Order: sequence, then C-alpha cells, then structure tokens
Amino acid sequence: MKIDYDVTIVGAGPAGSTTAKFLAEKGFKTLLLDKEKFPRDKPCGGGLPIRVLQRFPYVVNDTIIEAYTSSGTVYSPSLQHQIEIFKETPIIATILRKKFDFELVKFAKDAGAVFQDGSSVSAVHLSDDIAQVTIDQGATISSEIIVGADGVTSPIAKHFELRRARTSMGICILQEFEVDEQIMDQYFKKSRHCYIHSRFKTVAGYGWVFPKKRHLNIGFGIIQVDKPQQQKLNILHCYQEYLTLLKEKDLIPKNLKEEPVKGGALLTHPLEKTYLNRLLLVGDAAGFVNPLSGEGIYYAMASGRIAAQVITEALEKEQPTEEVLAQYQIRWQKDFGRDIDLILRVVKRGSMEYAEKVFSIACKDPVLTDLMMGVITGQISVQQYKWKIIRRFFYSSLRNRLHLLK
Repeated sequence: MKIDYDVTIVGAGPAGSTTAKFLAEKGFKTLLLDKEKFPRDKPCGGGLPIRVLQRFPYVVNDTIIEAYTSSGTVYSPSLQHQIEIFKETPIIATILRKKFDFELVKFAKDAGAVFQDGSSVSAVHLSDDIAQVTIDQGATISSEIIVGADGVTSPIAKHFELRRARTSMGICILQEFEVDEQIMDQYFKKSRHCYIHSRFKTVAGYGWVFPKKRHLNIGFGIIQVDKPQQQKLNILHCYQEYLTLLKEKDLIPKNLKEEPVKGGALLTHPLEKTYLNRLLLVGDAAGFVNPLSGEGIYYAMASGRIAAQVITEALEKEQPTEEVLAQYQIRWQKDFGRDIDLILRVVKRGSMEYAEKVFSIACKDPVLTDLMMGVITGQISVQQYKWKIIRRFFYSSLRNRLHLLK
C-alpha cells in the first residue's frame, strides 16, 4: 500500500511541532496537521520555565521571548506569609502563545516538515501494515506512524480508549491585557516582578500575575477537579475576587482595558498508556502537565523530542510496532514522569493548613525559599532534589521550634 508520509502528526502545538522538527531533521517525510488556521491563540499563562530554554536553545530569541522575570512574590493561602525572591538571572521567561506556537511551526517547516493547517481529522485507522488519518476535506493520508498531539481533549486518545471517561482534570480562566510599557515598568519594574497566590479562597489551585513586555497575563486555576463543567461559575467568581484583591493591594493597574475571559482545561496526570502499534501520544494529549503549577510546555516539548528519537529508531529498524514504540513510555517516565508523579502525590496530600505551615517556615529560610521557587517555576527536578528539600524543611522547622522555646 502506498505510504504518503513516514509520520503524520495531528496537532501543531509545542508537542507536535517539536516532534515534527526533530523527525524532519532526520530526513523523514513528516506531515504536521492542525484543525486551526495559524497563527492562532491558546489560553495559557505564558510563563516559560528556564529549563525549556536550556534544553531547546533554538527558542532563545527576541521574536519568541517577550520578557524575562527575575523576581517574584508567592503568597500563602491566608496572605499572612509570603516568599520573596530577587535574582540576577531569570526565574522564568514569558511568551505570547499565538506567537510562540507559530514560531515553533516555522522551525518544523524550516527543517523540512509539511504543515497543513485548517485540517480537522475525522477518522484514524491503525493496522499491522499502515496508519491512516482521514481529514474533513475527504482525503485519506497513509503513513508508517501517527503521533497524537491533539490536545487535552485528544479525540485520538479517546478513540483508542487510552483515556478513561472520568479522567481527573483541572481548569483555568485568564485574561491578557495590553498595557503601555511605561506602566508595566512602573508596576512590575524591569525585573517584571510576578505574583502567585497559593490556594486563594481555599481553592486547590492558585492565582497568577505574569507581566510580559507590553502584556499582562492574569489568571486563576483549579487543580484536581473531577467534574470541570460543574465548576465554571465557581472559578469565574473566584477569578473576579482575585482581580479585586490585586487592585485593592495596588499590585496591578486599576484601569485595565476590558479583555475577553478565556478558559481551558488540563489533565492532571499522565495517561496510563501513551503508545500503541503505530501510534504515540505527546504533550497535553498524553496528560503531561505539572500538577502543582499547570505548566505543560516543557513536558510537551520534551515528550516531542523523546517521541522523535523513538520513532527514528523504529523506522530505521522498519519495526513501528507496539513493542518497539513502548520505549517511548519507558523514556518519558525516566525523563520527567517520576517528577510529575511525585508532585501529584504532594498536591493530593497537601491541605490548606499544611500549605500555610510550609509558607510560614520557608519565608524565614532563604535556602528553602530558593528550593520552593525552583519547584514552582519548574527550574529544578523534584525527583532529583526531593531529599534536599525534605531535609531542609525539617531543619528549618526544628530551628523555628527551638527559637520559640527560647
């Protein structure tokens, strides 16, 4: 049977574009599809972990990065405790998703991938001999392997029953305001000081303020929601209260121009299985997201890179089988899966009282502050630093108790 492409990738977000770029660089005939016309926007805070820039240095340019944040404040649930950090080097970079995603597509195209936007996939078929997608225009495209990068609702994952019907999810809403650069400098300084409010109004999630060059992204997210459709009114109310608090505390300008409220959903843990015969799932489609912060771009691009490596090996062996593609799951679990699992366990067990206690201790210990900010901003691996964090927490806790006894 005629093969049109070596690999067809469904979805041109960071995961799909990264997969396409690295496959095309290896000389494989790669098709990148997306149902939307690009450039397109996507609900996102736009905070980019520095380790994205370290692992994928080709994104470090002024066209992609809006600003660098080198200072921030994280508030405890009661607002009584706060962790302050001021660094000479950035703790996060900020981006506009409409621009960022389009630039990643350009990298894939420059590497040789074929990009076809405005093309919705209506059917997917896998067999021992071939993988096929049918697009709304009626054409059927045949390839050796399909990569599902089709987002958090992933029709591909659902079709092949890789995602359970009642998967736990999180939701967020946000607004992105265009603000004069001088006003941005006045409120957020050249360091583009960011704010995070943990468990605002006792909700298991957080509010954020991410200042960019001439844009201000403000949002509120709820983590570990079983039925997101029942929480829309609740989260909108929380967000409005959050905006009111920010203005009362003079943390943001009071006369922001009204912008549409955008919303999005995210899986809060990886799928149990992310591969089949001739199929891999990457990024949001596979449930790769930080359960603490909701950040997913790093995992999206990392999973895309790993997928490209495994697919390269499978095609070179001429064995795009389930057994060979199983290496993908083994590698992403080793790369970042243990981190996600550990963070998820902490999020599930952490009560508001526990969070308040952690803040009360960390705000008095600069070393613990740095470690916590490293986790929150995605700069460090929790798996790698977990014992250092635990030891430091107990050391600081004991020191505080001894101080109280004096």
